[in-house]
Amino acid sequence: MLNLYTETAFEVTPATPASTIDLQIPRKNGSYDKSKFSSNRPNSSRAFTKDEQSFSTHLLASQSSIYFRQHKSYPRTFHWSVVNNGRTLQIQCADLARSESDLKEAYYTLKCDFQDEILPRGVTFADLETGDEIHAFICTNKNELFNLRLPTIAFRDLHVLRNENLSPWCKPIDSSSLDLNTVHHVWANSPLEVFLSFTSGRVQRSTRRSIDGHWKHDIYDDKSWGASIRGIVSRRGLQTIEYGSASLDPRTAHAMVTSPDGKFLFTVCLNHSLRVWNLLDGRVVATRDLLDAARDPNDRTHLNPAEDASIQIFKLPLQRYPVVLTYTPQDGGQFKFWDLKGGSTEALVVEDKYPGQRLSAPDPDPSGNTIWTMIGFKLDPGTDFKPAQLWVLWRNHNYHQLYHCSFEFASLANSWKTNWVKCAATSSSKNLAPDLVRNDSEDPASKWLDYLFYPARYTEAGLETALSVFEEATAAKLGASQRAGSLRQRMCNIVAATVSLRKYGDSDLDFERFIADTDSQWRNLYRIAENINESRNAPLALAYDAFSDMAWITMTGKCCAVRECSKIELLQQNELEDVPDLEEVAGQTWLHRKVNADDGEPFTNLATLISAASTFRQSFTADLAHDLAVAIEEDMSIGDELVTPTRIFEIYDTTGFSEAISNEVFERLEADLDPVGGMSSLNNELFLGILELLATRTKKAKSALRNTLFGNLLFANGMLDYMSCQRQLLMDLLALAIFVEGELNQEEVKMTSFDAPELYHQIIPLLKLCDRNLWLATRYRHVPLEILGADGQPNAARRPSTSGSEHERLVSILEDTLSKAVRPQPAVEKPLLYLITEQLAEIDDWASGKETIENDDGAVYLLCDLLKQGQFDLATDFLKFQPSTPWSSYVKGRLALVKGEHQMAAMYFKKASYGLACGKAVGNLVALSAGLLSMIEAEYFNSGLPLYLHHTSTLFESAHAYNESAKFAHLTLQALQSGQKEPLPNFRTEVLSRLFNAELKLSRFDLAYNALVQLPDSALQRSSVTSLVNSILNPQSPIHDGKSALKILQSLPWAMYPHLARHLDQHLVSLAKKQTSASMTSSGWLAGDGSFDYLGVMYAMRVAQKNYRGAVTVLYDRLSLVRRSGGARYDPQATALRHVLLSLINMMACVAPEEAYILADAETGDKELSNQQNGDNAHEDAGGSKKRRRIIITLEDLRKEYQQILDKCSRIERGDFNFEVDGETDDDGEGLADQSRLNLSSHTGDAMEL
Repeated sequence: MLNLYTETAFEVTPATPASTIDLQIPRKNGSYDKSKFSSNRPNSSRAFTKDEQSFSTHLLASQSSIYFRQHKSYPRTFHWSVVNNGRTLQIQCADLARSESDLKEAYYTLKCDFQDEILPRGVTFADLETGDEIHAFICTNKNELFNLRLPTIAFRDLHVLRNENLSPWCKPIDSSSLDLNTVHHVWANSPLEVFLSFTSGRVQRSTRRSIDGHWKHDIYDDKSWGASIRGIVSRRGLQTIEYGSASLDPRTAHAMVTSPDGKFLFTVCLNHSLRVWNLLDGRVVATRDLLDAARDPNDRTHLNPAEDASIQIFKLPLQRYPVVLTYTPQDGGQFKFWDLKGGSTEALVVEDKYPGQRLSAPDPDPSGNTIWTMIGFKLDPGTDFKPAQLWVLWRNHNYHQLYHCSFEFASLANSWKTNWVKCAATSSSKNLAPDLVRNDSEDPASKWLDYLFYPARYTEAGLETALSVFEEATAAKLGASQRAGSLRQRMCNIVAATVSLRKYGDSDLDFERFIADTDSQWRNLYRIAENINESRNAPLALAYDAFSDMAWITMTGKCCAVRECSKIELLQQNELEDVPDLEEVAGQTWLHRKVNADDGEPFTNLATLISAASTFRQSFTADLAHDLAVAIEEDMSIGDELVTPTRIFEIYDTTGFSEAISNEVFERLEADLDPVGGMSSLNNELFLGILELLATRTKKAKSALRNTLFGNLLFANGMLDYMSCQRQLLMDLLALAIFVEGELNQEEVKMTSFDAPELYHQIIPLLKLCDRNLWLATRYRHVPLEILGADGQPNAARRPSTSGSEHERLVSILEDTLSKAVRPQPAVEKPLLYLITEQLAEIDDWASGKETIENDDGAVYLLCDLLKQGQFDLATDFLKFQPSTPWSSYVKGRLALVKGEHQMAAMYFKKASYGLACGKAVGNLVALSAGLLSMIEAEYFNSGLPLYLHHTSTLFESAHAYNESAKFAHLTLQALQSGQKEPLPNFRTEVLSRLFNAELKLSRFDLAYNALVQLPDSALQRSSVTSLVNSILNPQSPIHDGKSALKILQSLPWAMYPHLARHLDQHLVSLAKKQTSASMTSSGWLAGDGSFDYLGVMYAMRVAQKNYRGAVTVLYDRLSLVRRSGGARYDPQATALRHVLLSLINMMACVAPEEAYILADAETGDKELSNQQNGDNAHEDAGGSKKRRRIIITLEDLRKEYQQILDKCSRIERGDFNFEVDGETDDDGEGLADQSRLNLSSHTGDAMEL
């Protein structure tokens, strides 16, 4: 039987951690098990991962399905499930698309927590075609029935239901019969009509006239009054069916449906009968056996209460009366179509529409070795232009199989035999564990962690449970600090605790045994995780939406979207013996698409090659498969220009194909290829025919829809499956091509129609592209919640997220950068089953750049996006997919720059310089760089080499890599030819300024000075001189020695540029003015406060410039500073003062006699100050301002002063001290000032400015 359908399974999770709305539902009397505001309520899955039982009970769904509203507006599809030991009902919008104008997406998940367990079959949904709300009817095991009135806006707005008043939307339904009977099944025909099936066999109909009206309850019971009383007492007898702790009446309704006119209720009862109730008078008007067989009243045949029953009623075109479809598992399982006649004014007649016809669905296991049960069917009766469709879902524990049949009611017998197709149950397949490879460069822990945490393979809660079970089984114990680690760390610690590195006898440590033991323990953990994960695959219900033609399978831990197979999937997932019928069966089943080989190779030949290549590679040993994968990966990394036919033979030889392939494998391959003429008849047309199917592209009309967040879950997992199948096919074909080339084309007679190098060049780019997209699909990051509208640009650069983790989504990089740009198509002319497959192909085309962007530019764009988002580790790993283009080299340089690899960055920038500086731009660089480049920065590209080099220098300066910044600034100046017009105004000035700054940061003062003298702006030169001097004379600089700093300052050619020397002198004067102390030693260059002795520096600089007159003024100010510093009081020998005076005398002696003087302000003594305080204003003019009295100090005055100091020191040595006489003292400073004309207390700097 052909597989025309496949499935995409995904875990239904809330959009963000903050998008779940928790609602506490009290009992009918208003009580709670505990406070609904209790903070001890577990909210983490780790609380339920102690063992497999806890995991299944609390985290897996016991009931689940998808409800479709009658109203066709968004939101209309809702996924619901019952979790947490049957106490929590979760409801989430499950539409795949929305209007681009609907920016208020319904992404919130409602989580209704009940105080008691919800009954199996105790949840049903209904809505009105004109309403904008859904009604959920829930019955608990306490026989309490609740009506939840949920407006669709509650899934858009967080605050609609989150309040203390539950009465507007949560109301219990009171009924006295609920106190006397036990509910078995709940079904709602509409929000105004609800039916309850009791275990006593009775049925209750509850109706109301309006949504806010009161309920009216009617009981339907065909038993006598006495039998009904006995049923209430619930005495067990022969006429009951035991189900758990309950006793069910055989006439208990297991499934219910009403007629289109609402007058009749059709029930499938446990006693294997179809019963019809007249709702007007409450009588049973018809009873038929589900097989239309006559049964004895004492016949014990009955349906299993633990299995769901289904019944469906529909009307055919141009037919007056409806038809009922039922199924019974008896007699091999049979469907029955029941014609209904009469009912309005005459007796209702129920007849078998196809008497004598055995209508059985295909059995997944015809041998009968396994037991399969049908858990649901859905019928689409079709129209005049569309055949009917029947979907049937089978279950065997955690496995399922879905079948589909299209037929016309007029020729049902023939169609029932020939038109069955099935869906490939890929979600139930086991995950194959990685093999242990000898001499593997990767350690077992890394390999197993990558496998276990591969996206969509296992859930974190499942792995937590597996680890807990493994830890208990191995008795491994972790410390408190180890238990606080991540799940990965705890896995490694626990597995490591179970393995030890041993030494046997006198031999060395047995590392090979250690690796094998480690792998064995990881494999044990994998088996536990796989067993736990299988419980997530148990199917619960089949849902079908006739409006969009879409089928769903809900499971305990997943949701499966059924979709049509693509052409390549049709060839991959079907047996060879079924492929010849593919075109005919697909044509009968799918009226909206054509499945044919066109003018290419027949499907049979293509399928033969695909099957043979797959079987051949599956026969490889673990070592051969590993070696081949490594060899191909190495070959892809060296670039296309190095691939030659010789390289194929190298792969063949290095992997040891000739020795690794046994005769049995070779003969099997030859036999598999016999339908196409054997291995020697292989030709490139067959291979290229398969590759053409992968490259099929179709143009899509512009859509006004956007994917929903729920739809993104589906397409993210769908792309993972889609690309994994592609990669598997490409590897199969490549391995076969290498083997055939190495095995047959090395002989003297070569194959003329088989050219392996051509195939290699065709397959390798596709394989590399597939690997890149898979890499993107398996790397995740947190992004802020993003609802795209009509003008939304999904590929526009986004700043890294700053919102809290509660409002972020964890998405793959593929979805975040590429796939969300593809818009869904409306399910109007084509079914949604096909549109999903079409959209997956379109996403693959978009991600591969087949219609939008070149493959090379796309890879660089993705690297830019990773850089923009700050994911540098992922960006480094993504380098293997980068092309060898100038644009790629530039972005590689940006990555090396942020990683601090400055030399590597400089190499990449130089490599890209010519391609990005000259010629035409590769495109809009702002868009191609994902926002890494600004619009201003983009102007520096393809506008000449100077602009590009200057941009690069600026990048290094921003990264504080001043050495490289200076190098590129020098290159920029070299690129500016003499006489060439500057590309930007003041461009040369900016380059020189940045060069000066970089050299200054590197303490290369000579090079900084060279850049300074070239600055054309005098104001900039002056500020640069200031920066240069400050850097040289900075006590915190690496040059701690003042002598070295002075030497550097003097070594600069100031004399060649007088204006710079003038700026230098002026800045030194300003620094000296701020100096508050002087060095007390003759050789020190640091002042008393730790700063530079700027006066000493000025003196040295002026002496070096032979400016003796200026040096004299500096020494005079230094003399005044030493005198004011107070240090002379503690220097009886007046050493510092004598040294300064002596230097001043000697320097003034060097000055021409006519200039050997100093004009200074006269000192104001204490006496004079006292007179001024007593009112003597002789020194003030009429305006009240103080006049300055200035004196001339000559060389003779200095010598006299020096002699007085020597005399005083001599008196002190002799002990000749003068004591206070008539109120006068012999203070150090005052006595000298009274006897000398020197102004030793003037403000520093006055003399320097003369």
